[in-house]
Parts: sequence; structure tokens; C-alpha cells
Amino acid sequence: MTADGARGGGGHAGYLPVVSETGSSVEDGKSGSHVHPELITRTRTPGKLVVVVAALATAVVSLAAAVAVLATINSKSGEKMALMLRRPEARTCVSEACAKSASRILESLDTTAEPCEDFYQFACGGWIRRHPVPESQSSWDQFRLLREDLLIDLRELLEAENKDDDLRPVKQARALYKTCLDVETLERLGVEPMLAVMRQLRVSAGPPGGVAGQRDAPFDWVLTLGRAQRMLGLSALIGFWVSQDMRNTSRNLMVVDQVAPGISERYLLDPARFATELSEYRRYVRDMVHAFERRLDNRVEPEDDMEAFAEGFADEILTFSTELAKIMTSTEARRDTRSLFHEMHIPDLQLVMDSPGDGKNPKMNWTRYLDSVLQDTNVTLNLSSDVVVVMDVNYLQKLASLIAVTDPLRLERFVWWNVFSTLAPLTLQEFRDLAFRFSQQVYGLTQKTARWKGCTGNVNSNFGMAVSYLYVQKHFNNESRVKALEMVNDIRNAFTEMVGELQWMDDVTKARTLEKAHAMRPFIGFPGWLLTPGELEKHYNETEVVEGQLFETYLKLSQTSIKRTLEDIRRSPDYNRWVTPATTVNAFYSPILNSVTFPAGILQPPFYGLGLESLNYGAIGAIMGHELTHGFDDQGRRYDKHGNLKQWWTDTTLTEYEKRVKCIVDQYSHYQVNEIGDNFTVNGINTQGENIADNGGIREALRAYQKFQARHGNQTELLLPGLSQYSPEQLFYIGFAHMWCGNSTKGALKSRVVEGVHSPNRYRVIGTLSNSEDFSKAWNCKPGSPMNPEKKCVLW
Repeated sequence: MTADGARGGGGHAGYLPVVSETGSSVEDGKSGSHVHPELITRTRTPGKLVVVVAALATAVVSLAAAVAVLATINSKSGEKMALMLRRPEARTCVSEACAKSASRILESLDTTAEPCEDFYQFACGGWIRRHPVPESQSSWDQFRLLREDLLIDLRELLEAENKDDDLRPVKQARALYKTCLDVETLERLGVEPMLAVMRQLRVSAGPPGGVAGQRDAPFDWVLTLGRAQRMLGLSALIGFWVSQDMRNTSRNLMVVDQVAPGISERYLLDPARFATELSEYRRYVRDMVHAFERRLDNRVEPEDDMEAFAEGFADEILTFSTELAKIMTSTEARRDTRSLFHEMHIPDLQLVMDSPGDGKNPKMNWTRYLDSVLQDTNVTLNLSSDVVVVMDVNYLQKLASLIAVTDPLRLERFVWWNVFSTLAPLTLQEFRDLAFRFSQQVYGLTQKTARWKGCTGNVNSNFGMAVSYLYVQKHFNNESRVKALEMVNDIRNAFTEMVGELQWMDDVTKARTLEKAHAMRPFIGFPGWLLTPGELEKHYNETEVVEGQLFETYLKLSQTSIKRTLEDIRRSPDYNRWVTPATTVNAFYSPILNSVTFPAGILQPPFYGLGLESLNYGAIGAIMGHELTHGFDDQGRRYDKHGNLKQWWTDTTLTEYEKRVKCIVDQYSHYQVNEIGDNFTVNGINTQGENIADNGGIREALRAYQKFQARHGNQTELLLPGLSQYSPEQLFYIGFAHMWCGNSTKGALKSRVVEGVHSPNRYRVIGTLSNSEDFSKAWNCKPGSPMNPEKKCVLW
């Protein structure tokens, strides 16, 4: 999965492994960055799943009935019955956690499927049948279920009445939640708050070229881009953010990069294949512009003229977006970081983008742009000493040439659309309805998300630590933290043992790999400072919520957050920072920090606390192994133990490594995703990092589980009620596969396949387990069967 918590605001997510996640937070690769949800969300923060089962007594009764059904289904399978009879001495776990796990798994299994033919169908067929995608979602799996449950818990905390001794950030979080729910005020204020911001950004009130879009002064695209970055964190044409220097993590630097044009560049470059998506995007642009024109007080043109204008405006946006897509470097090419990271002083950066000739538009003036970005901060630009890291020099040079020949009105319209489409959904319901219609047509949604859910997620994004402060005190057991740390150490020890056994890695690289593994820091549950008196108030000391004014609050929160990030240029990096709040259902690896993070939100069923260690290690253990392995995937292995981007492997080892990575790339590239058509396969290049992590993670988790068994005297582990025919090793793999049970709409699945860094859930299970000899032994799969192919790809 991937987390977005520390990627900054530069629109570079998906290109660099600033943070890698176990599972997707929103649609993995959902594009259209200007088709916004109803609320402000600067950081993707997921939710939580718990399948609620009644009290233990009730669960056991239902399990007895399920066993009877299961026995009937399995009557044709003498082999499964033999497995059950082979372990008469094993005792059955009767704890509440085991009862709930057994109930979940019984509902999830499809025992008509053969485990050695299609383990995903076997482990998840029942779940898939019982859990269609909800009307307000585009995909539905264990992570999203848990996130929904988390939203319910957070809603209860946010709707509680304030107490006199509640901390200021807690009161602010609740005030933001109430303000977010107040849609009547949004309708009453209309578009005027947005117009006020547009005036500050020096863009026209109405769409450029329309009657209401005239201006008093020439359009200054450089100044507008700088101000939009400072006020809104909005990157258009040029991505900008502040980050730890990946080659020297002791300092923070400004970073400049390419940025997507608003809808996926892959869609724009293949219009025949993605005709539906592009048609709907064009329709969205057209209708948003038309709706806005109708709302302006000074419009005088007839309705037909406005419609014609909106049509032409949408064509202009699609045309220029396509031109931008053509100059972008592909995600596949950017996985090779050798062509990235060019450090230069600002005058040198100016030379890079100074295209020959005058052109139709003013040239990019980097000093003016950066002065605008850094306005009202404590950072004064020093041209002789300040440096900028340019991620993609070729893009900047091509952008300069494109701007030089672009019609000025087209350029102005594109910049205006970026600003307008960012702000409009924060005003009128009409604009949010148009965004929802786009999601309906492209991703298959049929129902809007309840306002309270969107508002809860919004508060969690803006006041994540304040919400975490409430959540962990009510819903998180500190014993979970202790046990999780024990598991992480088991995983790390398993990895170090496996490294020692590798034949393809030389001793020098082995020693450095082990050093990095031992230096990796685990962050579990919640930040240690969170419950320390005074620390939460310090964390939010500059934030302000204007009750009843959502738009104004959005601006204040954005500007405060952006200012804090910009001023990091003059601060030393915080190596102990968390990349996410505790109220997140995901797990993360940060190569810069060389840390793994497992928030409280994911440390619960069906990932953790499952009653049996075989299930725990198969689920959360595999996630822990996944995150640790990210430190040594095709991207993470480029960073040393201090988080610095450098070559620390020998050439001989790299050659052997790349052979094995190619095996994984080729394996996943052959997976045909038939649900969305004959011409879609998994992108083995873009998903290789996650696939490497999945494969390494499950192998490390199994060895860690075996270490746990050895530590406890190899005692026979208890079995699950109603599932005693499955050995602990088999339950380990069921626990792993059960995490990935899920459904998707065709639109969401297509988006994930085209753009995502994660393989579809089915292939995360099939691909990983078919590479495992231990899996084949546990399930007695014949050589050459689908789940036990002769050729296996093994890296870690």
C-alpha cells in the first residue's frame, strides 16, 4: 500500500518513493486532480474495518451451523476430511477473537474452489459474493471496510460536546466538523468567496475570453502560479514542494518537477482507448464553466452564446492538457533515478528554462515565481547560496518551448481552470454535483458519499493528530503496541537471516544491507509525544478555524500549513516525524527516514488481533514484511541506511538483483485483467516495487511465525472453530489472502491498472503465493499446477 502523508504539495506523488504504502489510500491511481471531492483533503487518510460479530456465545452457535454446512460442502473432498482427522490432538480456540476470525473466514471462503488452482477464489470467493461495491464507493475491500468503521468511531468523537478541559486543537477539530456540515452557509455565500481569492491570485473573475472574464491588466502567469502555490498549495504547469534532500538528508531543499495536467496523461495520450474518460472530462469542464457563467452577476450574453463559449473553453483545456501530456516523462522511465535530481542555483535554473526567442508569452522568471511562493514567510531568497533540486530538466525545457508557442489566451484559460476547479467545489452544491457526475460516469459511483463521512475525513486530514489524541485514548490498547513491536522485530530478524542465506549477493553488499535493516526504525500505534501535556497545542499553535466559514477556514488552514512547510527550508529535518496520523488504516515505509510506520488504525481485525498467531503473522506480519522489504525494492534499495540516495551496492550484486527483478516484472506483466477488456494487463514495471514488497513480505512473515513457534517450544497452536481441517500453516496463508478480498467497479479497476503502483488485489495474492515453495508444501499443490508453477520468481 502507499501512503501520501509526506509527499508534499508538489504533484509528484507516484514518481518517487517518498513514502511507500501497503495498500492504496484512495483509488490507486485515480486521476483527474481537478475533479475534486466535496471537501478539502490535503492528505489522504483512510479509515477502518471490523466485521461486527455478536457476543461469543452467539458466534459459537452460528459457527456450529456453519460447520454443518461446511461438512456438507466438503463431503466430496476426502482429502480435506483426512486433514481434519490427522490432528485429533489439536485443541480448538474458543476465545472471542478466534470466534470472530472464524466467522469472517467462513464467510470469506469458497470451498468449491481448489486452493491449488485459484487460491484467491478459494480464500475470497465468499467475501466477494457477500460484499458488492457499495453505491457510494468505486471499490470495496478489507481496508475500505475498516476505514468505514473508523469514520464511525471518529464521528462519535467529533460530535461529542466539548468539555471545559478539552484541548484547543480538539475544540478546533470539532468546530471544523460542524462548519463543514453547514452547507446552508456555503449556498448563501455563493461564489463570492472564490471571486475574492481569484482577485488575489490575479486571475479574471469569469472564464478568460468570456464577457465576465475581462481584466484590467495583462495576465501574469508566473505571478499567478507563485501565488496559487503559496495560498492554495496548487501546482499547475510546474510542481513545487520542500523536502529533505534525498542525497543529503541533513538538509531541506526546494524541489521542482513536472506535474500532471489535471486528468491522467495516459488517458490524454491514448484518446481512442480512453474515449469515455476524456469525453466525460471534457463534459465536466464544459458544464463547470457554463454553471459558473450563469452565476456571475455581470453576464449579459444569451444562453446559447454561453453554451457555445463553454464548449470552446473545454476544447481549449483538453487541447493544452494533451500538449502537456506529450512533454511529460513517463512513470516507467522515472523509476530510474539516474536521470533525475539535478541540483542547481536559481540563476542556473533560469538558464535551463530560458527558451530561445521571445515567444508569445513572457518567459518563466524564477526569481519572481519563488519570491511569490515565499511571500509572508521567514525565508528570504539568496540567489548565490539557495539551491533547487530539479527532478526533470527535460520537462522544464520542453515546457518553456511549449509556452513560447502557446496562444496567450489558451495559457490563461488553463491556469484559470486549475484555480477555479480547485476552489469551486468548496462553494456551491451545483459544482460538487458535477464532480460527482464525473465520478459516476468514470468510476461507477451511483450514490454520493454522506456529508458527515466527507467532513470526518476532512477533519482527519487537517487535524489528524488532534483526532488521534482522542482516538487512541478510547480505542487503542497499548498492549497492541508492545505485541506489534515484537512482531516487527521477528520480521526484521527473519529478513536478516534470509539475507545471510542469499547466494546472489556478495559479502560487502550483504553487510551494508544488514546495517540498513538494523537501522530501520519502527513507529507503532501513535507518536510518543501525542499524550505529553502541551505538545498537541504546540503542534497546532498557528492553526485557526473560523466557525461557520468553511471557505475562509480552508484558506487559513492551507496557508498556515504551506507556510510551515516552506519555512522548513531554513530548518533542520525532523527525523522522528510521523508520516501519518494514528487514525489511518495503512502502513508505510519512508526511504528518507528509513522508518516503517504502523498506525493504530490498522492494528485491529482483520489485520491484527485475530486470536491465533498463524493469522496474525499471515496478515499484519505480511504487511510488516511488506514495508520492511520496501527498503530494498527497486526504489528503496537506492537509499542507504541514513536515507541518502547513493549507490551503495556493488555492480556485481546489482546485476544479479536486476535479473531477479526482471523475473517479477515479466511475471506480473503477463496477468490479463479480463474484467476491463482484452487489452489490459498489469503494468509489471510500475507495480514492481509493490510486487517485490508483497513477495518478500510473505516469506519474511512465515519465517517470523516459525521463530515465534520455536520461541514458544513449538507447541501445537490452537485451531479455529469450524475450520479445524486447516493447519496453522494453511491458516497463515488464508490470513494473508483474506486481507486482499475485494471488489471494484470497472472504472476503478481500469484506473488502478493504468496508473496504479499496486497490482489488482487478485494478483497480489496469486502472484505472491505462486512464487512460494512453502505455500505449495502447505497446500500440497502438485508441481505444474496454477499455484505451483515450475518457474518461480524469488528475490528476497
